[in-house]
Amino acid sequence: MRLGFVVLAHTDLYRTAQMVRHLCEQDCAVAVHIDKKVEPAEFDAFQNDLEGLDNIVFPKRTACEWGEFSLVQATLDSAEALLKLFEDVTNVLLISGSCLPIRPVKQLKRFLTRNVKTDFIESVSVKNNFWVKDGLNEERFTMYFPFSWRTQRRRFDKLVALQRRLGVKRKIPEPLVPHIGSQWWCLTAKTLRAIIDDPKRPYYDAYFNWSWIPDESYFQTLARLHSEKVSSRSLTFSKFDYLGKPFVFYDDHLKELTQSDCFWARKMWVGADRLYDSLLDPKRANQSMSQADPKAFDAKFEEADKRRCEGGTGRFHQGRFPYDRAERTGVSATPYTVFVGFKGLYQDFPAWIGNSTDALSHGSVFARSHVGGHAVDEIFAGNLPANPAIRNRNPKGYLANLLWPARDQHQCLLYDFRDTPHILQTLAHDPMAHIVMIRHSWLLSLLNRPASFENQVSNARRFHRIEQRFLREFAKPKAVAHLHTIALENAVHDPSGALEQAIAHIPRKAKHPLKLMPERENVEGLENLTRKLRDRGLMIEYEFPTRSKTKKQDAAFERPYVVK
Repeated sequence: MRLGFVVLAHTDLYRTAQMVRHLCEQDCAVAVHIDKKVEPAEFDAFQNDLEGLDNIVFPKRTACEWGEFSLVQATLDSAEALLKLFEDVTNVLLISGSCLPIRPVKQLKRFLTRNVKTDFIESVSVKNNFWVKDGLNEERFTMYFPFSWRTQRRRFDKLVALQRRLGVKRKIPEPLVPHIGSQWWCLTAKTLRAIIDDPKRPYYDAYFNWSWIPDESYFQTLARLHSEKVSSRSLTFSKFDYLGKPFVFYDDHLKELTQSDCFWARKMWVGADRLYDSLLDPKRANQSMSQADPKAFDAKFEEADKRRCEGGTGRFHQGRFPYDRAERTGVSATPYTVFVGFKGLYQDFPAWIGNSTDALSHGSVFARSHVGGHAVDEIFAGNLPANPAIRNRNPKGYLANLLWPARDQHQCLLYDFRDTPHILQTLAHDPMAHIVMIRHSWLLSLLNRPASFENQVSNARRFHRIEQRFLREFAKPKAVAHLHTIALENAVHDPSGALEQAIAHIPRKAKHPLKLMPERENVEGLENLTRKLRDRGLMIEYEFPTRSKTKKQDAAFERPYVVK
């Protein structure tokens, strides 16, 4: 039993040299391919660092591009050079320069000795198997891909769309059955030689040269032709997030790595000194496979991927914004309240909130022409500019940054139907949001603004449509905000009871009922206006109280203390 390694590296070569030296000291044969794009001086320094080792070979260098056949070509050239120079190699592992052994090399040798004729390569048929997280599956074998997905994305996408429209479908060479899987494998020397020496290899190479990401399908497909026994798994642990980028291991993952049932892992952070020192220790003891728990290990990465997409509650970072995947977690770490329609009924309502509760009130943050009571050039709430133009570029991020500095305190803001609507979806999808709404409060803005009745009718219809859209947004299946509505007649004729409902969930300075009431806008003529609008066909929900009750409530509201 002699192990051979093909190492593909292109950066942080001093770490690659550290790992390669370890393999050579374990009597392993190593072929190291250094990307041709690496500067000659850096490559020479790398060779000098490994000078004196007689079980290493440097194959012909190829300039490699992600997703292109150049990676396969580099692997083939390296494997061919390795097997030619070290004929006693029995098994070959393909690893990257950022890989490290989870378990000692001697433990891997024992494992392969027990599985002499087995090729360990993840090899999944593309038919009815969706190994790919996000991207092309079967089409990567039936279309032409002359453009780089990373550097020529627009051309790549346009060509894919054109080929779909034209029904382009390349013929798959016989007898290949396309398979796909991890780039990192461990093949027997017999299987690898059969792939390299296959008389139809030029034909296969020409076919895969036009495929997409062939390093995940070339060996995975050809191994099925030449292997005596395939174990569809990789001995190198690698995990990718939903964007296709590999997870990176750091020093604090040292203990966690042994939960994997693999022998190698990528990708290691170049600065993880503890990982490199521990995992490359030649005296390191075997790591028991019985203690491995690959399902639990994978679950941690799934949770990390979910956290990266959705973020923590109220914690924003750049990974949360793509595709609006943050909609399920909202923007705040703690509950907050949005009062809808209170601006039209009460004067200086934010100040009243501050005096009656322990909450911090920001006012009309999403008014069209201003942010709260701040001047346009003012900076507030932890270096947040009170500029509506800046706020409107990213309302969700603006609200998150507004709430975060005072997250230890309940916070409130006002919203009016004349405010910018772009924040509504964020509010509806935020489980921390409490929306307290006075239905039809826009009637008061019509009542107290001089205008002809025809203009009032026109504005009433407009506000009514806006209110219905608002309610529909909060009635959608994904809406998780807490919505509490208060009838306008209750707010007008039972002000203390309505306000008690409105702030029942907010921490209070005292537990006794409300005494000090906010000053109310004029409501005289409201019922008359409501009747006239109904007569013009508007569906306005308003229950007219009896005259005696109205007089009693109006008299009570005029006093500063209505409840003893």
